[in-house]
Amino acid sequence: MNLNDITRKAQDFLKTDKGEEISDKVIDGAAAAANKVTGNKHADKIQNARDTADKHVGRNDGTTGRDNAADPE
Repeated sequence: MNLNDITRKAQDFLKTDKGEEISDKVIDGAAAAANKVTGNKHADKIQNARDTADKHVGRNDGTTGRDNAADPE
């Protein structure tokens, strides 16, 4: 298995309900950590960065791993 195969499998996984759920937890955790470190002084910027990251990771159909929506693919 080469790097392209691994990358494709990871991208496919992130498009599933479970993948979306995991990516949301990771992104939320990173945002929470950033807010803690900065004492919430930059919470609006962190939220914007969190939202941008979420748009680029996982599904881009408006659903999240938290709702039990069927995988559109």
